[in-house]
Amino acid sequence: MLLKDETGYLLAVLPASRHLRLDAVEALTGRSLSLAAEDEIGRAFPDCEVGAVPPVGVAYGLPAVIDDSLVEESEIYLEGGDHTTLVRVTRAEFAELMQGA
Repeated sequence: MLLKDETGYLLAVLPASRHLRLDAVEALTGRSLSLAAEDEIGRAFPDCEVGAVPPVGVAYGLPAVIDDSLVEESEIYLEGGDHTTLVRVTRAEFAELMQGA
């Protein structure tokens, strides 16, 4: 999910089965965040379909926060930028993709 404040964007990476706890992300980051609008998502991810954004902030120059539950999974499936492509990564590959998040 793409979040924003006056300083810019933040990508929140969480499983599809979870709900975003905006208050927890704000407490973690010290930022006052809100959801980015659909047109902002399109501008931030110009090569992706809306609703199919891959959770790899570093590829788009965006900082990211990750739900702790994801780092414990042996395999993770990611959106591939469109509504037909799904990417499977191992825990180690996911950790490498999320370096710095």
